[in-house]
Amino acid sequence: MTTIGYFVGSWAEGSVNRKLARTLVEQAPEDVEMRDLDISGLPLYGRHLDEDFPQVMQDFKDRVEAVDGLLIVTPEHNQSFPAAVKNAVDILTRPGGTSVLRGRPVTIAGASPGRFGTISSQSQLRQFLPMLGVRFMGTPNLAVGGAKDVFDDDGVADEQTAARARKFVAAFADFIRA
Repeated sequence: MTTIGYFVGSWAEGSVNRKLARTLVEQAPEDVEMRDLDISGLPLYGRHLDEDFPQVMQDFKDRVEAVDGLLIVTPEHNQSFPAAVKNAVDILTRPGGTSVLRGRPVTIAGASPGRFGTISSQSQLRQFLPMLGVRFMGTPNLAVGGAKDVFDDDGVADEQTAARARKFVAAFADFIRA
């Protein structure tokens, strides 16, 4: 069984990225277990915390370390990724020398009401994540645009998005196992 941990960079009620995460979970192959690594309770990281690293942060790192790969489901805020995503990534690499990202398979997906999906936020994450030593899956991409028309009120994706999600999760599982 391959385990994929994921976190969603939006805490908004009715978040299209939470709906996308749900779709990814529903479309995962039978031999893949998807684990929600909720980041909503994480405090804001500051270097002063390195000396007495909070347990909630260590627990998050331990949950990430326990999965085979990490999927970041990111919104796009002002053509960038949200602070919640950066905060989670910072926590995973701190204190210095204790990063759980080094060598870990990582990929990104996201949804946005805008026409271009989350291409800008994903592009920025693609620039710095490899510098942290992750094993980054570059393709396929999953940036869902026009998300308000893609998901129904219950969060169920249209058939085209579900098929894209199915291929994306299967590709990531293969990437992890490679």
